[in-house]
Amino acid sequence: MHNTKKSLFRIIIFVIILLFPFYIFATDSSLPKGYGSVQLGMTLEQAKAALEDDPAYGYRGESDVSILHGENRNLITTEGVLFFEDCWFQFDNDRLYIITLNLNPEQIDYYSIFSKLCEKYGQPDSLSPQKSEWNNGSIKMTLERPLVLKYTDVAIFNELQESSNVRNTAEEYNRQLFLDSL
Repeated sequence: MHNTKKSLFRIIIFVIILLFPFYIFATDSSLPKGYGSVQLGMTLEQAKAALEDDPAYGYRGESDVSILHGENRNLITTEGVLFFEDCWFQFDNDRLYIITLNLNPEQIDYYSIFSKLCEKYGQPDSLSPQKSEWNNGSIKMTLERPLVLKYTDVAIFNELQESSNVRNTAEEYNRQLFLDSL
């Protein structure tokens, strides 16, 4: 009888060890690349087509597209309906790299979204009173207060940050040269 309990215990431990990895990855650790059919990495034309097909974004066409300061940067802004107040889609070199969804607090609340994101993607990698952030190294999904959901392509964002820092340093250097020449 004692050996039977021992064998049963070993089998249970073996099954737990075997199934543990599936439990760990039960929450989908891969973050979404966007919402609905609009996904990070799309070209400007692909994003326009996806926005036209989804009435929730309230996309009206070319009048929603702006050229941002700097090379090869575009912005699409839309006035969404129901859950979206307005949405911003930022492009660099014809690639969508930030999706910002400003959500309607009369239709949905922060806690409901936070709870669903935790259920689907696990606990946030970063948590503060202002925002919760999930980051898998290639995509960063941020839920900000009062009610903004943001998807960011980490590689493109970091690249832009680095080039911005280099430009600021050169500008600071030139500024100092100018001041010294006075």
